[in-house]
Amino acid sequence: MPRGNMGMKLVISAKILRRVIAGYCFTVYINFNKDSFLYGLINNSAMTNYKSISTTTITNCQFSICTIVSDMNEYLLMKHSFEDCGFTGDCEYIIADNSEGNKLDACQAINFFIRESTANYLIIVHQDVRCIDNRIILEKCLTDLSAIDSKWAVCGNAGAIGYHQLVYYINNAGKIMKNSNLPARVISLDENMLILKRATGVSASSNLSGFHLYGTDLCINADFLGYNCYVIPFMVNHLSLGNLKDLDKHINSFILSYGSKISGRFIQTTCTKFYLSNSPLKNRIYNYPFIFFFLKAIQRLKLFFKRLLKANPHKKISTSE
Repeated sequence: MPRGNMGMKLVISAKILRRVIAGYCFTVYINFNKDSFLYGLINNSAMTNYKSISTTTITNCQFSICTIVSDMNEYLLMKHSFEDCGFTGDCEYIIADNSEGNKLDACQAINFFIRESTANYLIIVHQDVRCIDNRIILEKCLTDLSAIDSKWAVCGNAGAIGYHQLVYYINNAGKIMKNSNLPARVISLDENMLILKRATGVSASSNLSGFHLYGTDLCINADFLGYNCYVIPFMVNHLSLGNLKDLDKHINSFILSYGSKISGRFIQTTCTKFYLSNSPLKNRIYNYPFIFFFLKAIQRLKLFFKRLLKANPHKKISTSE
């Protein structure tokens, strides 16, 4: 069929067939069009385990490895790295196909993953991540975390406790960064890898768009629901430093979105920092560069006295090229 014949073009998007038979969940996901890259790969054996087009039945699913895909070759390398580390069998792989353009932004994709997952945990991971630690290590991390805090909802490998208090356990573009005494409770998480406990009901905000700050969004939503978020010692290799091109624009929309929701607080992420409150006037004033300078000075004083009175339990133990 010619590509130009739009009248005959087959488009099937997000149609789901679910049947529960004798305790087995049989699921078929179709999310492609006839001219798409995915359509051409249906008969390719590499695609047979993609839950987006798979008829494989998985019972008692433990992990859903979920990825927004813009480059299928890059995604396959990520997927194979997780399979090599033991994420097979009771694991499913779900994709949001953006290979032909941004059909879903990050928050839309995350909520799609949550709806379609049948697993206990979702691993929401960038396509340019390569798994290093094996599944046994992750399961131990999650068991240990649950023993410490049964109210955890989201964890990852990089985040922030507060002003200039970043916590890492990651190989980031060849630079290994580790902090001690993990897990560490954080207020934000980096988006290269997020592990979400599905039973908590935490999801992404529907009024945010784009591909920035959705890790922070999940952490704040978890806080609203009475849950906590952590950095855990599970190592992956993130091949890039991330794309911060449009971050400033998304900070403004993020502040506007949350401005009417929460009490005033200083937000520190692995990439940026800003003041956030339920007052549009305070947000405008306190984030003005001259005022924000003094706000940071107050945070520095708080951090100084915090360290003076109590040693940092999460000291940096490794930063190497």
